[in-house]
Amino acid sequence: MPDIIQIVSTLGFPIACCLGLGWYVKILTTNFREDVKEMQKEHKDEIAKVTDALNQNTIVIQRLCDKLDKKEEL
Repeated sequence: MPDIIQIVSTLGFPIACCLGLGWYVKILTTNFREDVKEMQKEHKDEIAKVTDALNQNTIVIQRLCDKLDKKEEL
């Protein structure tokens, strides 16, 4: 607490407020970046699962089309 009082008395209240808000913005930005990195990792995992499911469905649909083509030939 004495540090804040000393900053205000030497620099003035507006400058002390600007410094405090700058520190606050830095903390918020750091936390936001960490959250975004975590979300990107989760999104990457989800996209990998969706891609795998899509590839599996493509294989199944191709098999069904092949069977239908064989039945039409008879």
